Amino acid sequence: MVPELHGWDRSITHAIPSQPLLEHWNLHELLDMLCMRQPASPKAHPSNNTVPIPMSKTSAPKDGPDLSTLLENNRKWANTQREKDAGLFSRLASQQKPKYLWIGCADSRVPANQITGLAPGEMFVHRNVANVVQLNDPNCQSVVQFAVEALEVEHIIVCGHYKCGGVHAAMQGSASGTVAQWISGISSLYAEEKEALNRLPETDRFNALCELNVRHQLANLAQSAPIQNAWAAGRALSLHGWIYSIEDGLIKDLEVSLHCQEDTKQAP
Repeated sequence: MVPELHGWDRSITHAIPSQPLLEHWNLHELLDMLCMRQPASPKAHPSNNTVPIPMSKTSAPKDGPDLSTLLENNRKWANTQREKDAGLFSRLASQQKPKYLWIGCADSRVPANQITGLAPGEMFVHRNVANVVQLNDPNCQSVVQFAVEALEVEHIIVCGHYKCGGVHAAMQGSASGTVAQWISGISSLYAEEKEALNRLPETDRFNALCELNVRHQLANLAQSAPIQNAWAAGRALSLHGWIYSIEDGLIKDLEVSLHCQEDTKQAP
């Protein structure tokens, strides 16, 4: 455990730029970034004084199936699902009624439905780098609002994972550009807790910060307007902090569940 940690109810104060990032790029630059044109000389990004990461022209192709295989896999999967449950897709097409919202990391090794054993339609999912919840992020907050107000989910799970690249970048200060801006709240969290983390064995510090990040994002989530409104109306809505281990495939409950506004005042 991390010794003598400060209060956990921290809000991220780093604002998202008021101007959409795409406004800083003209069409030719966007095409360069999408590898549809021969890249021109890199140009400094006015919002963060960084340049686009150059695309390698010599890197070997990655292992894995080609796009046609993905489509064929989809057809096989759909046929298998119909064999198991002939009415599945008809029900899904008419309405979704998930009980859970999952807010997790975009890491390809942490697929929400697979690791929880849930079928399509049973979990609403939002993923981003390092499972960040920012109150001024319209992407995440629109997902939360839709899940709470329209789908009426009963549980929201913030699930991080050990060996998270975003958390590691925040520790090392190695991120740049938009990624650095995105994880700036985690960088601030690390700076605040660095003294306590340094009292842990070196091998445990990274994992401890991954767990602290989940707690931090859960605290931010609890301040979200849809959550506050649901609790004020007496809705049964619970927030949970979990963390997943890529090394053994198991999820750990961090036992920081919140069920009402009063719980946020008593959280460790």
